[in-house]
Amino acid sequence: MQKRKDRRFKQWNKTVIKAGPNGPNSQGPAVANAVTYDLSLGGVRIHSAERFEEGTVLRLQIELVRSREILSIAGRVKWVKRDEAENVFEMGVEFDHDTSQTIMSLMKNLHDIRL
Repeated sequence: MQKRKDRRFKQWNKTVIKAGPNGPNSQGPAVANAVTYDLSLGGVRIHSAERFEEGTVLRLQIELVRSREILSIAGRVKWVKRDEAENVFEMGVEFDHDTSQTIMSLMKNLHDIRL
């Protein structure tokens, strides 16, 4: 069993997914509404009615419930599976922290750090 690098938090956050123009999903949905499930400093599990293929680069707009911030962060789909009971796709997305602000926003939200 593989151990996770970062602690995960069960947190439902509204999310908007925007797919990169040149990825495997270039013919799929350009924008989709979703929610997060597991959230950590390193990535997130997303529930979405739309499927994005492994390797697709996404831009996520996550409305963080605890800190009330809108986090804009890039990530790459690492795995996808269908949840038949919920009629959604679950996707694991690994974050690409392109600014230190994204890490600080996540730390503030997840660990209730006052910055």
